[in-house]
Amino acid sequence: MSEDEEAPVLPPDDLEHYSGEWVAMRDGRVVAHDPDPEKLRAHPDVRETDDVFPVGEPPSGFYLINV
Repeated sequence: MSEDEEAPVLPPDDLEHYSGEWVAMRDGRVVAHDPDPEKLRAHPDVRETDDVFPVGEPPSGFYLINV
């Protein structure tokens, strides 16, 4: 990309905004996000039935993803 070109603008609902973080999704929308999965699950907006997963490169180690 040259200096004259602008970087593409991501739509507000693009998950790339949360790269490197965990997100909780409900009905196709992000309801909360945090770099720490435990803090995310403790967030008051996150329900037990929400989908919780990492965006981008997943962190090393063991974690569970609700299916």
